[in-house]
Amino acid sequence: MIEALIPLSIAAAVQPRPGSIEQRARDPRLVIVFAPNRNDPMLLRQQALLHQARSSLNDRDVHVIEVVGDSVAGAHDYAAAIRQRYAMSRTRFGVVLVGRDGGVKLRSAEAIPPRHLERTIDAMPMRQREIAAR
Repeated sequence: MIEALIPLSIAAAVQPRPGSIEQRARDPRLVIVFAPNRNDPMLLRQQALLHQARSSLNDRDVHVIEVVGDSVAGAHDYAAAIRQRYAMSRTRFGVVLVGRDGGVKLRSAEAIPPRHLERTIDAMPMRQREIAAR
């Protein structure tokens, strides 16, 4: 299978790179939104919520990736590979928050309110260091 031969940029984005902690701290946090199609009501709800929170998510260095059907927006990867990596079905809606360390910090089968994302991110040790360094 050709997908197995192509390195995944999303995998690279969420795997620790060799080097200093400061280098790793420059990688964005990821919110990956999965949906079976563009008309999925949960997708539309999550998009609206993320749009409302765009400023606070930018402040927290969050990059949004959408995996809808067979298309991917926000990353140069195959939808099937991203779904496999995060164990998400092609027929269901889901949201995954990935921290700077590459670990899954939050997983939901429903749209996640911005305040819940913000609280989860703000509780992360790297985010605490970012806040303290300001």
